[in-house]
Amino acid sequence: MGELCGPTRDRYERLLRRSGAAVPERAFSTEKFEPARTLDGHSVLLIDDTWTTGGNAQSAAAALRRAGAGRIAAVVIGRHLNREWRHNDRRLRELARPFDWGRCAVHGAPAGAAP
Repeated sequence: MGELCGPTRDRYERLLRRSGAAVPERAFSTEKFEPARTLDGHSVLLIDDTWTTGGNAQSAAAALRRAGAGRIAAVVIGRHLNREWRHNDRRLRELARPFDWGRCAVHGAPAGAAP
C-alpha cells in the first residue's frame, strides 16, 4: 500500500511478514508477525487497510516493538462497524449530524478551517 502513495513512497519499507503461528485472523497475538529487521529505535508509521477488532494493528505494533522500534503510530484507512455489536447502533443513531467529507469529523468546522 505505501509504495502506491506518493507522499510515503520514498520512505515505505515492508517491515513485517506474517509468521507461521496459528493465530485467528482478527485476534491479537505477539507472535502473529515477524519483523524483517531490527529497527534500532526508529519511529514507525504503521498503515492498516481496515480496522475491525484492532487485533492486526496491535499484533503488528507488538512485533515492531520487539524489533526495537521507537515510537509507533498507526493510521487506519477504513473502519468496519457492526451495528449489532454492543451499543454501536444506538451510538450511530445519536450522531448529531451525518458524515460529510467537507466537514471536520471532530470539530464540525468546514475542512481546512480553524476549529
